[in-house]
Amino acid sequence: MAKDNVIYNTRRYLQKIALKVTSNEFMSKLYFWIILKEKLDFKNPTSFNEKIQWLKLYDYPNNPLVIQCADKYAVREYIKEKGCSTYLNGLIGVWDKVDDINWNELPEKFVMKCNHGCGYNIICDNKSELDIEEAKTKLTKWMKEDFGLFNAEPHYSKIPRKIICEEHLGDDIVDYKFFSFNGEPKFMYIAKGFGKGHNERITFLDMDGNRAPFKRTDYDEIEGDFDAPQTFSTMVELSRKLSENFTFVRVDFFEIGGKIYFSELTFTPNGGLMPFSPKNYDDYWGNMIDLKGLR
Repeated sequence: MAKDNVIYNTRRYLQKIALKVTSNEFMSKLYFWIILKEKLDFKNPTSFNEKIQWLKLYDYPNNPLVIQCADKYAVREYIKEKGCSTYLNGLIGVWDKVDDINWNELPEKFVMKCNHGCGYNIICDNKSELDIEEAKTKLTKWMKEDFGLFNAEPHYSKIPRKIICEEHLGDDIVDYKFFSFNGEPKFMYIAKGFGKGHNERITFLDMDGNRAPFKRTDYDEIEGDFDAPQTFSTMVELSRKLSENFTFVRVDFFEIGGKIYFSELTFTPNGGLMPFSPKNYDDYWGNMIDLKGLR
């Protein structure tokens, strides 16, 4: 949904107001019921979604490494420390304020984003066709938003806000997202159509590159048969290395022309509201997250 959509903006406003007058726990339970039609049990979380909800309220806000790695700019340093800098997309610029950006110095194609949330992206395919004033308005608005208030994800609220600009990788990009539990990737999904937000489709695979026996009910699957990319085993090893410090994290990559690019680390996929089908896989995934050492 576009960030300038009236319905979207109204929903965001109401979410922000609600979290100012009630608790993260209450709002998390409310969202859980609205989206998944289930009661959220913080005292005895068992499913994947319940445990992500627990982590996002009781662990992540107090975990400096999670806060750093949820930051789309600061995570780059973590990637370098892991010896994986060759997989970083080229950084064109980073700014604290919209007014600091010199638009004349930017290349004809680029991707600009805010570092403190999700969906704060401007994809510029041709600078001569870009409405710079509109882009400035969007960035100014996003920089004022506390993303952590929208879905009760308080670790995002602790990220120092910045604007970053990265190289444009082209249009034929495929997303590969690996779900890692205690440093071991177990499942992943291929995502197509997400760059421009049209015809979005995903398909889950196991670590042998075979279709998984479950899906998300909020997205269509990719049609037809397909093979895992030649870079699949490399992405699995990278996921293992980048996730070894975390109880759970999703490690995201782009692949284009056979080259792998790191995308981001995601600690709360779908805000802990991921609709599984069949539903029992929510519990199956939940069994792979051990909260004993954190509670």
